[in-house]
Parts: sequence; C-alpha cells; structure tokens
Amino acid sequence: MDTVLADSDFRFFCCVAARDPADPVARFADPWTAYLKLFERLLIGAIRPGEITTVLADNYSTPDHDLLEEDLKSNVNRRLRRLGIASVVRLDSRATDGLQAVDVLTSAIAFHHRLTAGLAGSRSPKALLADHVAQRCGVPDFLTERKTACLGLRMYDHASRPGIAGPDVGE
Repeated sequence: MDTVLADSDFRFFCCVAARDPADPVARFADPWTAYLKLFERLLIGAIRPGEITTVLADNYSTPDHDLLEEDLKSNVNRRLRRLGIASVVRLDSRATDGLQAVDVLTSAIAFHHRLTAGLAGSRSPKALLADHVAQRCGVPDFLTERKTACLGLRMYDHASRPGIAGPDVGE
C-alpha cells in the first residue's frame, strides 16, 4: 500500500458515521438510502471544479431494486449542475490496487475509533498500521475532522452540520 500511495497524488475523502448519536440510517429510513446520501455528499465535496471522474466503488450489497450506480451519478451531477461523474462501477475490492488501498485507509480510520471505544488494543499490528497510515496522511489520528492535501475526513452529525449531511444532501 505504501508504494501505491507514495507513487501517486492521491486524495482520500471519508465520512465517519457513528450510529450514536446521529444515526444516518434512522434519518434516511434504510441503510441503502443512508449510504447513497452519505456517498453523494462525500463525492460532491471531493470532485474539483471542472473535474470529471469515474467512481470505482466497493461492491456493497444492496437490494435488487437498488440502482446505486444510476442514482449516485444522477444525483451528484444534478447537485453539481454539471457532469462531474461520468460513470460509477462497483467492483470486488480485490479487483484493483486502488480499492485495496482504500480498504486499508478506511480500516485505519475505523481502527482509531474502535480503539477509542475500548474495542481494540493499542499494540496490535492493526494499531501499528493505523498509526502509520495517519502519519503518512500527516495527522496524529483519525478521531476528528481533518483536512490535509491528501485527506478529507468528516464526522457525520445531521443535527449540527448541514454541510456534511444535513438539509443540502438532496432530500
């Protein structure tokens, strides 16, 4: 992973949504809609002006009637008022080095939250990896909102942060 990240001009955006106290599933009625709305918000914040992107997403299981790819592309482009997403493709994360790197980055962020909740040890290999990833991203940890050249980390709180996932999420 270090090579994939070191040899690229990567930018990683992540939204941490703890189910307590601000549960996005309760807000949006089901896990698939919550996932879609958080994904939309994340992409709207990540796509640079004039940039057109293709989204390679982990193959998140959804009901047969779910149209994640179409809905995500349509909703983000409508919100941006332009073509920002050319296509959305779901892949098994083992299919590309990029999705493998995203899995590692996401796991590192989740680990710091599990550690703080007392659900993990601070000396495990996962703890060492999480600390290493934080150092590579130029932050001490992943427990609060951060913005660096390569990292955009937000904490979901629908009660007080409309810019993250509040009324402007496209409800």
